[in-house]
Amino acid sequence: MPLVIALFSGGLDSMLAVRLLQRQGLEVEGLHVRTWYPCSHIDADQAATQLGVHLTVHSAGDDYAEVLRRPRFGYGRGANPCLDCRIYMGRLAKRLMEQRGAVAVISGELLGQRPMSQKRRDLDVVAFHSGLEDRLLRPLSAQLLPPTLVEREGLVDRSRLCAFSGRGRATLQQLAAELGIERCPGPSSGCALVHPEFGQRVRELIALRPQARRWEFELAQFGHYRWLPDGVKLVVGRNAAENALLAEMAAGEAAGVAVLLEPENFQAPTALIAGPATAATLHEAAAEISRRARIVPADAHVRITDGTGTRRAELGPL
Repeated sequence: MPLVIALFSGGLDSMLAVRLLQRQGLEVEGLHVRTWYPCSHIDADQAATQLGVHLTVHSAGDDYAEVLRRPRFGYGRGANPCLDCRIYMGRLAKRLMEQRGAVAVISGELLGQRPMSQKRRDLDVVAFHSGLEDRLLRPLSAQLLPPTLVEREGLVDRSRLCAFSGRGRATLQQLAAELGIERCPGPSSGCALVHPEFGQRVRELIALRPQARRWEFELAQFGHYRWLPDGVKLVVGRNAAENALLAEMAAGEAAGVAVLLEPENFQAPTALIAGPATAATLHEAAAEISRRARIVPADAHVRITDGTGTRRAELGPL
């Protein structure tokens, strides 16, 4: 039984692509690539289980920073390097295809569904630059695209694939019912990098910290933040969950140079300084905590934790 690798988000499109190949007797293994920023809240594991598909999960490594920093095919309206991201995933799928001895890679891409990455030219760009070329099959739009290698060799019956295009979901949901997919996930919330405010954060990080590491890119998702004059970033938690998360990130081995300020005897947010903390940056962080506190007692003090250990300091003089 021929094996194919499915780039598998767990969304409806990727589920349909898998089921179409399963209906033709092919074995399908899923590859789910987790980038640094969530694209949706879809449970890929649950979707794979529903389809009876073994799922390999790959978390993007430090090499993903280059996709964000220098996308060959540019950004969308935010900091979303959609084509370069799909090429990155395609290369990972190609590697897995070769390791498993699979005959092709399939994806749920649908012609014309997304303006930044699924126009006809974009699909060709991804296939070519990922190295997959005609081993990349898009079952949902296959009849609108040139035949791939597995179709020409008769491993996949092209007439049993689809000719969908555009953004409508009604026909996809109808196909799901025909293919026995009972629990259809809702539409994806979309890549966080598309949102202009968050995209601006990432662009600023790239501009101000050209060699930023994964830890700094992940930190960009959280808190109120601003850049201080000496080139370090100040992040302040927006709620209790983010306060705890900032403490966790400051304690991680990947943090490098990071300083955490936590109020001890009053209610206020946690602050994290991402970079070397001078007396001036410590004062600025303390002032930010004070501004966001409801009540600041006369004896207010904070706990300061950095690479040298932990100390207590009064909020005023520090």
